[in-house]
Amino acid sequence: MLQQELLSRTSLETQKLDLMTEVSELKLKLVGMEKEQREQEEKQKKAESVLNVIGELQQQVCRLQLDIHRQIQERLSLSRDHPEEVAADDGAARPQPCGQECARWEGSPELLQELRHLKIKVEELENERNQYEWKLKATKAEVAQLQEQVALKDAEI
Repeated sequence: MLQQELLSRTSLETQKLDLMTEVSELKLKLVGMEKEQREQEEKQKKAESVLNVIGELQQQVCRLQLDIHRQIQERLSLSRDHPEEVAADDGAARPQPCGQECARWEGSPELLQELRHLKIKVEELENERNQYEWKLKATKAEVAQLQEQVALKDAEI
C-alpha cells in the first residue's frame, strides 16, 4: 500500500513537472510572439512614415512641375516680346491643387518618370503595409490563443 502511494505520488510529480515544462515552453513562445508583434508594429510604423514622406514628395514634385511649367511659359512669352501673353499665361499657370491636372501636364519627361516611379513605390509600400497588417492580426490571434493555453495549464497545475 505504501509502495502504491509512493508510485502514485511519483507519477503525479512527473505529470506536474511535465505540465510545468509545457507552461514554460508556452510562456517562452508567448514572449517570442509578443516580440515579433512589436517588431511587426515597428515595421508598420516605418512603412506608414515612408508613405507619408512619399506623399509629401509627390506634392513637392507636383508643385515643381507647375512651377517649371509657369517659368517655361514666362520665358516663352518674354522671348517673343509679347508682354500681353505673359499676363494671359500667368492666370493659366497659377498653381492648382495636385491631382489629375498634375498628371496630365506634358512637361519634363524626367519629372513625369520620377512621379510614376514614386507612385509605383507608394503602391509597393501600401502592399507591404497590408501584408504587415495581416501578419500582425494573425500574430495577435496566435498570442491570444497561447495566453489561453498558458492560463489553462496554470489552472491545471
